[in-house]
Amino acid sequence: MSYKTFLVACATATLVATPVLAKTYSGTIKGTISDSMCQFDHSGMIKSGHGKDTASCTQKCVQEGNKYVLCDSKTKVVYNLTDAGKVKKYAGKAVSVTGHIDTDTKSIHVHSVKP
Repeated sequence: MSYKTFLVACATATLVATPVLAKTYSGTIKGTISDSMCQFDHSGMIKSGHGKDTASCTQKCVQEGNKYVLCDSKTKVVYNLTDAGKVKKYAGKAVSVTGHIDTDTKSIHVHSVKP
C-alpha cells in the first residue's frame, strides 16, 4: 500500500468512526403551545366542533393522543416538547419555553415555561 493510499484510508476510517453530534443548546424559544395534529392551524377542527377556540382544540387533540408542541410562527418550526405537565396549562397561549433545544430533532427538553 502506498503512503498516499494509507493516508486516504486513515482519513476515511476516521470520518466513518466519528459520531455525528446533535446540535443542542440551552436557550429560550417563543411560540404558541399547540398540538402535533393541528400545529399552526386549528380552524378546520374548530369549524367541525372540535373545540370552541385554540386552547380547547389543543386540549381535545391531546386527550385523543396527540402531543403538545411549540409552534414558532417567526421561523415556522414546530418543536416537540418533552414535559407535557409543564405546558398543559398554557394550551393555545403564547409563551417562552426555556430548555435544551435539539435542532436536529426539533425538540425541547423543557425546563420552564413563561407566558
